[in-house]
Amino acid sequence: MQHAPNPSDLPSSAKLIKSTIVAVVAAVFLLVVAILPAEYGIDPTGVGKVLGLTKMGEIKTSLAQEVAAQSTVAPVTTQPTEPIQQVVAEPVEPVITLRKDSMELTLVPNEGKEIKLTLNKGERARYVWYTDGGAVNFDGHSDSVKHKIDYQSWQKGTSNREEGELVAEFDGKHGWFWRNRTSKPVTITLQVEGEHSDIEEAI
Repeated sequence: MQHAPNPSDLPSSAKLIKSTIVAVVAAVFLLVVAILPAEYGIDPTGVGKVLGLTKMGEIKTSLAQEVAAQSTVAPVTTQPTEPIQQVVAEPVEPVITLRKDSMELTLVPNEGKEIKLTLNKGERARYVWYTDGGAVNFDGHSDSVKHKIDYQSWQKGTSNREEGELVAEFDGKHGWFWRNRTSKPVTITLQVEGEHSDIEEAI
């Protein structure tokens, strides 16, 4: 059988109010001294710094700010890169500039004259020469001061027209000597296209 509590054993209203005030003060004290420094880095009393709680709160606050900042950054999308193609340079062929020349000689009977081109070894010259009528004696030959060659013949004959390609065997002068063995004056026309650096009537 239960017995009703004795009214004298129950706390009075004043004690209840006092207990409530004490609990509130204790809660506020804990909030200011421990919770604010430990959670938010706020330390109005300085006790949290002494206890190391303020440093903990500052770290938590900093981490929370970083997380919030990262969540607001738009994700970066990357595009696949195209493979780099290796470009191989094509060998450049040297540009050869060809020279064109045309000269005329008039030979009286028994007179001889010559025209020479300046060519280095391996250089080429296409040529054609012709007379205005009769055939003449001709001698294609070369010479070189550099190589101490006074005379080297590569073509001889009698004709009123010849054409071909002259290829220099060495650095020097390369050309033709004509002599008119007819009884009338003869005009010779020489046309040249090639790599020669000079053309002249030899004296």
